[in-house]
Amino acid sequence: MSDLTDELTAAVRSMLDRIEIDTETPAHGVSDELWAALVRAGFTTIDVPAEADGHGGTTTDAIAVLSAVIARSALVPFIEHAMLAAWLSGTTGQGLDEESIATIGVADAGYVADDSGDVLRVSATIGDVVHGSAASWLVVLLPEFRGTGSVVATFALDDDGMSISAGSDLLGASHGTVTLDSVPARTWAACTVTPAELRQRGALLYSAAMSAAAGAVLDRTVQHASDRRQFGRPLTGFQAIQQRLAAMAASTTMMQIASSRAAAATTGDPRIARSATAAAKVVTSLHSHAVAAAGHQIHGAIGFTSEHPLGRSTTALWAWRDRYGTEREWADEIAAQIIDADLDPWDLITGDLPPEPQTSTETPPAERTSQ
Repeated sequence: MSDLTDELTAAVRSMLDRIEIDTETPAHGVSDELWAALVRAGFTTIDVPAEADGHGGTTTDAIAVLSAVIARSALVPFIEHAMLAAWLSGTTGQGLDEESIATIGVADAGYVADDSGDVLRVSATIGDVVHGSAASWLVVLLPEFRGTGSVVATFALDDDGMSISAGSDLLGASHGTVTLDSVPARTWAACTVTPAELRQRGALLYSAAMSAAAGAVLDRTVQHASDRRQFGRPLTGFQAIQQRLAAMAASTTMMQIASSRAAAATTGDPRIARSATAAAKVVTSLHSHAVAAAGHQIHGAIGFTSEHPLGRSTTALWAWRDRYGTEREWADEIAAQIIDADLDPWDLITGDLPPEPQTSTETPPAERTSQ
């Protein structure tokens, strides 16, 4: 990690030490006190471009803050607001109201947009919206707007024509569908980000979040096994427990390595970044169940109580496994890069890919207009 990343992590941990975090599962809502503290400290705009009133930092820096928050089992809309909605809006040079929570969504293929008047009005269905009940704003990516590129539009969730059908995920965070019926956009602008790129970023962030949650499960389990005594000795004195802890540590380490490598790849070749994110999502989704199961097995019945903090981290691992794609879907993505793009598997693993073929913009002689 860089010196800045270390400093960010230390600052967030210091903040968390001063704020009481309710770790009951399912949660009763987001931690308002912690969220307000993160906003005041400027941690919610770390990798938002400077022209959109952000800090212009790297995704790795922002992930350091995310990981510190997740490691303490706090429930806040950091991914949806700070790293997706604010980032996406920031790519168009527009900042968000940091006094309110925003969440993110992608319009369905059948959305209707009318820009014939003074405002852009949109009718659409937005699925898989997280923290919709806690948010005031919805940032929507409208793909293939007018058959061209994407448009980013921001909507107030309390406007007429806005309908929220939200249940909750296993953690207690609201999760559902938002329907827009000719709702006026408060802001809108052209955007170069595609739905596939937004999905890739979401997969990267949830891979990092699952890695942090797995680290929390491992730390709590090792501590419990060291403190808990059975038959006159701590649980760590039993070979079966030692083997289970070793397997947990191995799975957690693989998750952390895969997600950190994917974060580091975001500034390089887009092909490597995509394959690294795909690999991270496969590894983290695949191993999250094993880590959670081992944590509960070693904790015994106490780990299943709603008040025990273990449940906040293990439930996160279960709730986030399929978010922004399952391990099967991202494994298919890696296979497609190899088969469809005809890339050598070893080159993809090592990151030593040949340059992409350049498409000539010169008009072929037969199609040139005579002068």
